[in-house]
Amino acid sequence: MNAHRDRSTIVPVLVLGFFLGITVTAGRAAAQTPDGAQGGGPFLPLAWTLAAAPSVPGFSLALRTRVAFPALLTSLADLAVAPSPALPAAALAFPAPAASVSPRHYRGKPFLAAAEVAGLNLGVWAFLHYVGDAHYSYISWETIRENFHDGWEWDRSQYFVNFYHHPYHGYLYYNAGRANGLSYWGSALSAFGGSLMWEMTMEKYRPSINDLITTTAGGIVYGEIGYRFSALVRKRGARGLERIWREAVGTLLDPVGGVNRLLNGRKDSDPGLPGSPDFGRILNGELMVTGPVVTRSGDAMGTKTAPIVGFALHYGDPAGTGWSGNPFDVFSVDGRLRWGPDRPHMSLFINGALAGKQMAARNGGAHFLGLYQHYEYYGIDTLRVCGTSFTAGWTSRFELDHKVRLTADGRLGWLGLGGSDDFQTDPGVPVPGEPVGRRSYNMATGITAAAEASIAAGGYEYFTATWRHYRLFNLRVVGSRPGRESWNIVRAQASIPVWKKLGIGVEVEYCHRGYDLVGNPPGSRRVLESRVYAAWQF
Repeated sequence: MNAHRDRSTIVPVLVLGFFLGITVTAGRAAAQTPDGAQGGGPFLPLAWTLAAAPSVPGFSLALRTRVAFPALLTSLADLAVAPSPALPAAALAFPAPAASVSPRHYRGKPFLAAAEVAGLNLGVWAFLHYVGDAHYSYISWETIRENFHDGWEWDRSQYFVNFYHHPYHGYLYYNAGRANGLSYWGSALSAFGGSLMWEMTMEKYRPSINDLITTTAGGIVYGEIGYRFSALVRKRGARGLERIWREAVGTLLDPVGGVNRLLNGRKDSDPGLPGSPDFGRILNGELMVTGPVVTRSGDAMGTKTAPIVGFALHYGDPAGTGWSGNPFDVFSVDGRLRWGPDRPHMSLFINGALAGKQMAARNGGAHFLGLYQHYEYYGIDTLRVCGTSFTAGWTSRFELDHKVRLTADGRLGWLGLGGSDDFQTDPGVPVPGEPVGRRSYNMATGITAAAEASIAAGGYEYFTATWRHYRLFNLRVVGSRPGRESWNIVRAQASIPVWKKLGIGVEVEYCHRGYDLVGNPPGSRRVLESRVYAAWQF
């Protein structure tokens, strides 16, 4: 393995830490109040515990922390001792991805995948019922018959539960498919089947339409990126302590696959187990920590002194170089964790190419036309919007000379199911034991658009600007106010290097929500923040 690939293992470890931080913190906040959430409620963050290492939950969480941080330190040590090869500036700016080498013909195990999906559901239900004493887990043959007879509904669980916990649950179903050699499409059926089984049989309440959608669509996105990150960590032929930490972190990223590897002796010869063959495809990215707010809108409620921890990365070349035709051979992830007025707020933008066409351009540039799948979850101050989308778009990379690179992309498509909330301007109906507005969000369908541009020189990205737009048509369902909303989110960063790939810069973030809802006067809300930050680009 070359030095570039050694360093790439730090990325999934840090991304893992980001997701665990979100899940553990949010799980503690959600556990403070009872929740009738279908699909796991406040106990769903413990699903990995059931899948990866059945034991006392507190011990499992502590074990994850003890495993992840030594892994991070080990990777940091690799960074310190492994010198970068002497490459031209253009190569450092955009190294070519490793070719996708398919293993020998491998037939998946769909029946074993289905059995593991059913086992996951039974395991999570048993935990919720016997340990969590969740009231919705008291099921019987009578409740199952009623679910089939009464049909589907739209549920009103907490916003975070419906739009983050449920995709997290679908992550495990998708893992079961991938861990047993199924393709993206076969694993997508695992996510759908697992969610359908849960909704129809594993709760005493009527099955939820929105839970089926978010669990399936979000689980596919989270599951595929987790599967591919696990392949970056796992290493054929690793032995000793290196094998232990790689398998441990790989299991946290790909829980069902990790358990399968443990049960079959971690046979590296089995092509269905190590994960994606696209090892080393991460091309570039950024890890950042911001300082306190420099400027802010006068009506913003968030904590000015709280830093933001975030990352942005591209897996594969966004302009399609090395595209092999498999879904998510190219994807991007942009994540932020910040402290809001009441609890941590997450922003997570993920898009992966499902199909596409790559075209060469002059001077080493490239263009890529593609169909994309998205899962997005955004929060700033009291404003929140999220959804699952499918878009069409392009990415172009222009090599202006041997050192300067301009990258631009644009996408337009359908937002299948989304949610919006602003619990400062839309207080909703108070729920006992909860902050006001936790269940007052709107559910919607609509149109989404996005554009991004960046300028890099000498392998360092100096400027990036992104724009995301959501045009929401709110659904006429219980608890959601009919009407229309328009969201625009703009983020711009400018930075300079101070030592190698370490740099400092200024970030400006702007969010505008305009709404015209039945029973409410039309209105709008704007939030603007600027912060200084430090970042490491890789």
